[in-house]
Amino acid sequence: MKIYNWRPFLDRWSADWIDSPHAEGREDAAEEVVRDRWLGFAPAGAERIAGLEDRLGTELPPSFRSFLAVTDGWRPAGTGVPLLGTVDGVHWHKGAELRLSVASDLTDLLLDPGDMNGDGEWAAYLCRSWSGEPPVRYESFLDLMQALFRDFHRGSAVPEFVNATTRELDAAVEEARVACLAGEDIDGQLDVFEDAVEHGRPRAGAFRAELAALLDGRPGDVGARPLPYEPDGPFRVAVDTAREQARWGDTDAAWRTLATAVGTWEPYGNEQVAPVGLLADPVLGPVITPERGRYLLETPRGGGRRVRGGEAGGGWDAPGLVSREVGLTWLADHVAQPGDYRFVLVRGVSPEEVAARVGEGVLLPPGDEGEFQRRSFGPDARPVVRVGSAGEGWSFAFGTVLEPFRSGQLADPGERASRGTEAVTVWVERGDTAAARPGAFYFSYAEDGRRVYGFAVRGDEIEEWGDVPEALDPEELFPGAEVPEDVEEEYVEHAEYAGPAPVALEVDDEFEALDALTDFFGVALPQLALRRGRLHAVAARPWIAAR
Repeated sequence: MKIYNWRPFLDRWSADWIDSPHAEGREDAAEEVVRDRWLGFAPAGAERIAGLEDRLGTELPPSFRSFLAVTDGWRPAGTGVPLLGTVDGVHWHKGAELRLSVASDLTDLLLDPGDMNGDGEWAAYLCRSWSGEPPVRYESFLDLMQALFRDFHRGSAVPEFVNATTRELDAAVEEARVACLAGEDIDGQLDVFEDAVEHGRPRAGAFRAELAALLDGRPGDVGARPLPYEPDGPFRVAVDTAREQARWGDTDAAWRTLATAVGTWEPYGNEQVAPVGLLADPVLGPVITPERGRYLLETPRGGGRRVRGGEAGGGWDAPGLVSREVGLTWLADHVAQPGDYRFVLVRGVSPEEVAARVGEGVLLPPGDEGEFQRRSFGPDARPVVRVGSAGEGWSFAFGTVLEPFRSGQLADPGERASRGTEAVTVWVERGDTAAARPGAFYFSYAEDGRRVYGFAVRGDEIEEWGDVPEALDPEELFPGAEVPEDVEEEYVEHAEYAGPAPVALEVDDEFEALDALTDFFGVALPQLALRRGRLHAVAARPWIAAR
């Protein structure tokens, strides 16, 4: 049987309780408790323990049995239970669990023999009926008692309560703070902060929140209004540069700027361990994914130095620095991009110039996807397109679709946008067979103000113009543009308008077409910026010409 060394733990608990401000004047701080500095009783003895097991008809779990060998019960000690764990007071609770709390109507301590681990320990439950919360499970009686000890300290955490335990906890928090600045064992330091928080130590909560926020990739206080992050020192320059890159959609460049400079970051005094303010920045926050947040934490900063393990991050091949924004194919993921969409890519001009060529009116300040979608509805609303950088040498204008695709009335924005350069236009409408709305994939390439080549696939029809390159042959990219007989017959019988049959766009075809455009033109759209970021936008000129 595993032997548990209860006495040092219970001695410390007794001493901490006697020294705590809450013990003075309490009735349960009996004279012998204060005199002996002991909250327990005499050991139960082997015979009495064996008698209890005979009465219960079962062998006790190891940690509780060894507890009784040290003390026959335990006084309140800040637990809210007047008495627990005495040989005479332990009994079956409703026939299924072992009840340990002897004199309490509001808090029950239970052991469950039907939930036993490999060491023979029974699961322990703390049930507080007054809280309205479900019982809390612990792996063993020992784990339950340690949790109650932490509860006592948390309830006694006032400035005047200082003893050996609080000093040890505070020293551990300070050591973990310094280790965090050196990028050392971040998960281990998080455990230290968690334990200190459970003991009620005042500094640990803020440090834990910083680590948890960066590891989660979002600020802990989601209700707070995002404000620009303005650190001091050299890191401020990197933040300003990264913000400029991110607001035009170049989130990879923004991340590289931050990751390169994070070693220059300095905390505000001794109560901060990481640049968590980045997460609350409305433009830079979306740049910090959980992987990137971990990279920031594992990079020495604020004067911290590694004591082992070499340089942080492992160079530019570290997972947090690898871009996930590959080409255009992520748009075919109906979770990443749930609706129809359209975009224009223009080579060799800035995002501001793209906005001027495809839009009307002033450039709108950075906003997220939801804000601009709301602007697109209402009687006087105009669809908007967001603009930004689309990889090496390209800029983009991207928008969701609020009107049906009509090839014969299309006013291709790529023609206007390609003056003096070249442009690629794509419009994807996924379609819906149930609503008799055929899917469509439109692509065109324009140079110096005129369409050169392209195609439109809609339902079971393919239209081509110009000399389409072999790599972009729509008949190869959309082999599924055939109408199943049952769909075609139903459509022919019930259709109210002439046109292509209502075949929804195949997701595999959509992916292959986007992949071909990625390879052929070397372009990419920034998923992170479009889905989570804040980009400039402009009211879009009509893509469908009025008749």
